[in-house]
Amino acid sequence: MSTFEACSLEEIQNWVSNRIETKQAFRICGNGTRFVNANSGKSTANSSDLLSLKNLNATRFFDPEDMVVGVESGMSIRTLQELLGERSMQLPVNPWFPDSSVGSVVACNDFGPNRMNMGGLRDCIIGIEYINGKGQIVHAGGKVVKNVSGYDLTRMMLGSQGGLGIITAVNFKVMPKPVEAHGMFGVFNSASWLSQVAELHKRRIPLDWIQAVSTVGSNWNLGLGYSGNEPNRNRIENEIISVFGKNLTVLADGESFSGQKFTPGENRFEGFLSVIRDVMEMPESHFHVFMTAATENILNFPFEQFSKENFKILIHPIGGDIHFMHECSDRKEQLQYLEKIKSALVHPDSKLRWVSANAKNSLQDLGDFGVASGYSLTQRLKRHLDPSGVFSSSYYDLELDA
Repeated sequence: MSTFEACSLEEIQNWVSNRIETKQAFRICGNGTRFVNANSGKSTANSSDLLSLKNLNATRFFDPEDMVVGVESGMSIRTLQELLGERSMQLPVNPWFPDSSVGSVVACNDFGPNRMNMGGLRDCIIGIEYINGKGQIVHAGGKVVKNVSGYDLTRMMLGSQGGLGIITAVNFKVMPKPVEAHGMFGVFNSASWLSQVAELHKRRIPLDWIQAVSTVGSNWNLGLGYSGNEPNRNRIENEIISVFGKNLTVLADGESFSGQKFTPGENRFEGFLSVIRDVMEMPESHFHVFMTAATENILNFPFEQFSKENFKILIHPIGGDIHFMHECSDRKEQLQYLEKIKSALVHPDSKLRWVSANAKNSLQDLGDFGVASGYSLTQRLKRHLDPSGVFSSSYYDLELDA
């Protein structure tokens, strides 16, 4: 296996055209933070060469007045947020890891707790540039919100897992940073907080994020983020207190909280999982599955039975995602835990994704919960857009029941 580190769009196009002509498959990587459980479960090993985009990291344009920015796909989310932060702006998404590249975040359709208030990636992307299966450079969308066109192609590449083309640049609409961001935090000895969060959700209180982290036994650390001027914050705090009582502590965003080793703070815009996994002291190849589900399903999920088996759980109940972590690294034990999670999913639209696991685990183990609805059509689209089969992505190689 070899790695080609391209330094320009022209270099990538020439290299890809050669691979298409010779029908040599390759995988795409940004900063190498996502090569976890990339195998499909088939017996043949994935020995594809790598195309690295980490040197394709320039800023194409930045217009603070129109609040739009265009960057190349190899730029890290951390770097992009620093660029925007200089003008008190931010890209309102939550990548898992701070050094993830822009291209990988788009290709994997990352999102996080801010989705409840700020929307997901599909709400931020206004334009995209990619190289297709014929070696052609394709532009979809535009540089300003009002002139966006070709949005269907932009959506097609979002979550494409590196199998439909090479994302080389992305244009985003951005947002001002929250004004005087604060949080309320508390410790609970059971998952009783779920019913109280459900009540907040019912009242439509304008929160920026909600995050719960399991700790020892059945204990939970809960945080609720909000922002605004003092009168607005006071109104939100009074609403929260009317539901939770005085069991929560109010802190300015980023301040430490003695009952919780990790508070989201501004880090939530730069990759939040690394810190949490370090705090939980998760070993290499530990069990870590990411789940997305409807808010109602999350609020009614049987978390207690998983806490009793020493799972470490991270929940964004309104953002729609759960992270299940366990220190075990044995494949057989991990698959047993996976089946336990799958059996608790009551809705077929719930989805699972490996974040880390035993190297022998595969995407195939996730079954129908690991793919989007209409997966067979997705495979047909892949064959149509990549006729030479050069964009190697195990996501498209699964063999599932019809």
